[in-house]
Amino acid sequence: MKILQEHPIDYIEIYTPMAKVLAYWHIQALGFKLLAVMNPESGSPGISSYVLRSHEITLVLTSTYPPYKSEYNEISSFIAQNYCGVKRIALRVPSVKEAFDYSISNGAFPIKFPTKTDDDSGYLEEAAIKLYDHSELVFIDRTAYEGVFKPGYKASLKAGKGGESLLKSFDHIAAEVRINESHYWTSYLSKALGTSLVQSIERGADNKTGMILSINQSADKKLTLVIAEPDGYEMKSKVQQNIDAFGPGIHHLAFSTDNLVETAKSLEKNNVDFVSFPPSYYELLRKNDDFKDIDIDELQRMNILCDKEDDTYLFQKFIKPISDRPFFIYEIVQRINGYNGFALKNINVLKKAEELEIMKAV
Repeated sequence: MKILQEHPIDYIEIYTPMAKVLAYWHIQALGFKLLAVMNPESGSPGISSYVLRSHEITLVLTSTYPPYKSEYNEISSFIAQNYCGVKRIALRVPSVKEAFDYSISNGAFPIKFPTKTDDDSGYLEEAAIKLYDHSELVFIDRTAYEGVFKPGYKASLKAGKGGESLLKSFDHIAAEVRINESHYWTSYLSKALGTSLVQSIERGADNKTGMILSINQSADKKLTLVIAEPDGYEMKSKVQQNIDAFGPGIHHLAFSTDNLVETAKSLEKNNVDFVSFPPSYYELLRKNDDFKDIDIDELQRMNILCDKEDDTYLFQKFIKPISDRPFFIYEIVQRINGYNGFALKNINVLKKAEELEIMKAV
């Protein structure tokens, strides 16, 4: 058994109370295309699942409904606990058994043993290991399968229809976990998948963010898992507040785009709601000579965050929660000139901006 060398994401599946409505929003607002469905019309009563694609991004939105079928209990149970969130992250591998055996021999918790499913289009193999409280990492090999997605799914008659696909690929997946869990999950992922800790914010006097942060990345940079935990409990951080209200788990998915300003303008025309940031944040950028070549006024108008490392830049913009439960969100990023970081300095700038806004109100 050998460690995985590549970690391409095959798909990410989200469990949600109303998959059909959420799929419609992804298509109409975000420009995804409907690829395949599994529902009563396709011969699968009790489940509603939609496969959406935007360039290299494949999302699967899944729900179940009454009268509930026992085979879909894990869907209804997840929704009861999390309402809307990421259930599984699937990684393409050349050998499911090899990847699974390697992971569990290095401490991963098995969720699903290697299993083959088939239909007239061939077969595929999957296995899964535990990730955080309620999610899982899936190993999938579809080399012997020629169907549209997986057995049980049928190609949509509306496949390919929708707006312009502006989101290009998965950039990273971020989670919020309990105190002392980030180091555990960092070690778990390193042993089970071979990821490396590439950046972090540790406890210390200089850490004013209120959180501990670890960035775990595969060697091919196709899988990046960001893990945040509260820095203590006495002064409740936003991370701790989220955990108290909603529990730990995957907090957001980040997608890449080629031009964030133009992407944001297009999505605003589709009535996508974005998170706004305090004016003091942009005042701090204007005072920093590192950003003198950036149009800060445009960034402020568009509520875009900016980080700089040497001559490389990162633009970030956040979409408000995609469901009624105000926890799980999307982020859109643009990496300019090969920016490889994760805006750790930006966290401190935002914290300082929040303090300045408080002082203004006094």
